[in-house]
Amino acid sequence: MNHCYLFIGPSGSGKTSLAEKAFTTEQKIISYTTRAPREGEEHGRDYYFVSKKEFKQMVNHDQFAEYDVYDKHFYGIAKATLRDALAAGDCYDPITTTGFVNLHRIFGDQMVPIWINISKETMIARLEKRATSENLERRLAIFQEDQESLARLKKYSNLIEIDGETSLDEMLRQLRQALN
Repeated sequence: MNHCYLFIGPSGSGKTSLAEKAFTTEQKIISYTTRAPREGEEHGRDYYFVSKKEFKQMVNHDQFAEYDVYDKHFYGIAKATLRDALAAGDCYDPITTTGFVNLHRIFGDQMVPIWINISKETMIARLEKRATSENLERRLAIFQEDQESLARLKKYSNLIEIDGETSLDEMLRQLRQALN
C-alpha cells in the first residue's frame, strides 16, 4: 500500500525543507492556495496559486479531498491529485492538522502524519532569517494553536514525531529511522 506522508508543524519548523530532502519532486502533492507566492515559488511547482473566488468554486464543485484556512488563506488538496499520486507510489505534502484529519477520514492509514516540533524561540529565529513580509506576531499567535494540534495527532498510531531543534540532516535521519 502506498502512503502519503503529511508534514505538520509550526511555521519555521522545517516541514518543507525536510519533505523536499526526504522525497523527490515528483512525489510532492501540489496543493491549491489563495496566498500570494513567496519569493522563488512557482505556480504548478510549489502550489497552484488561485483566487479566493476560484478556490470557492472548487469547493462548491466538491473537488477537494480536504481544505483548510491557515493564517487567513485557503489551502486544499484536490481529490484527483491525491488519488493519482497514491496510484503512482508514495507521496508527501506539508499540511495542517485539520487537513490531515480530513484526509485520514477518507484514506485511513495511507495518510501518515509527521509532526516537527520546535520551540517558540527557534520559530522566531528561523522566521527572522526568512526575511519575508510574514507578520511575526501573527505567527506567534498561530504557534500556540499549532502546539495544541499535537495533542490531536497523538491519537493516531502512525504518528511520527521529529525533533525540529536539530539540523536538517539529523531530522532526515530521524525520519528515515522512523520509516524503517
